Amino acid sequence: MSSATQNPGSQIKRIAVKEPTWRDLHDLKEAGESFDELITRMIRRKRDYRDWKMAVELEEEGEFVAFDPDDILQDD
Repeated sequence: MSSATQNPGSQIKRIAVKEPTWRDLHDLKEAGESFDELITRMIRRKRDYRDWKMAVELEEEGEFVAFDPDDILQDD
């Protein structure tokens, strides 16, 4: 019995990409790294960038109000 059958989250999916895209992805891979590991790393980096960008935008545009955490916790 294959591991994909035992763990539905590990099933192999295929993603169609054009030859130039595949070459670009291959160039980004590190030695011994699988395409799955590369894509996972790219996703993590994109999420980190998105979170950082949101924090920068909030800092530049947002209005911050000071608060006392003890006051908030006492409402429970």
